Amino acid sequence: MLKTLIVYAHLLAACVAIGVLLIQDMALAKTKGRSLSAGVVKELIKSASVMFIALITLWISGLALVLVGYLENPQQYLMNEKLWAKFTVVSILTLNGIALHYFSFPRVISAQGLLGLPSLEQILVVLTGAISSVSWLFSCYLGIARPWNYTVDYSFVMSIYALLLVGACIVAGEVLRSMRKATCEPPTLTERIPLNVSREFE
Repeated sequence: MLKTLIVYAHLLAACVAIGVLLIQDMALAKTKGRSLSAGVVKELIKSASVMFIALITLWISGLALVLVGYLENPQQYLMNEKLWAKFTVVSILTLNGIALHYFSFPRVISAQGLLGLPSLEQILVVLTGAISSVSWLFSCYLGIARPWNYTVDYSFVMSIYALLLVGACIVAGEVLRSMRKATCEPPTLTERIPLNVSREFE
């Protein structure tokens, strides 16, 4: 009964975190790198608090599950290399979360917005976002990947994780490039016509 409750809390925290993460990403994508309104900033601050609570809950419930599993099978439980890979991913997720909180988040909600930042800071912000998304989704996948228990090597799991990170970082870089390009494009002919017409009647 106790183990079931711990698993439930663990899954609930993971579901909440993923849901908030996707909502955050969609909200930020709509801004296209521009400065955020006060309402959006307020919602992001709330979401960050929920993510922090979810992460703490995941750590506590995850460690509790490891303890229960070890007590049930002390000779073999810790031999599961997928378990150690998951702890590695969650540790990276946590360290990246600290970087998000203290570096990326203050810059995203700043008055100049993402595209108003220096190029290096823009890159670091989108990279921390990509790492966060991949780490959360992959750690949740590892939680349900039971066929991998005692059957895959640590290096195999981490290789897949590394490939996903590389792919996500490439995508994030392309998104950033497209946002920069959109802000640098000159106004279209239809956007210039009203201005020219108005000048004829001055």
